Amino acid sequence: ALYTQGNIMIDAGINDGDLIIVRRQPITEDGDIVIALLDDEATVKRLKIDNELIELVPENPRLKPIRVKPEDELRILGKVVGRKRI
Repeated sequence: ALYTQGNIMIDAGINDGDLIIVRRQPITEDGDIVIALLDDEATVKRLKIDNELIELVPENPRLKPIRVKPEDELRILGKVVGRKRI
């Protein structure tokens, strides 16, 4: 379980300070909300996979998706399976 910081995922119902439940798994599917480690920075985002293009997409229209480049070091730490508003 992790506490969130910021309003990156507000349209998915995950708000600043919520407790999210994460199942550890290195492989997830397109559309899953994941905890990702991208070049030593952890983030919670929706995973979008389209052929060879991978994006980490925030659920906040004010923020832009992160396109993962081939040289980036991306590691999926787990899939968000629940949340609790604190």
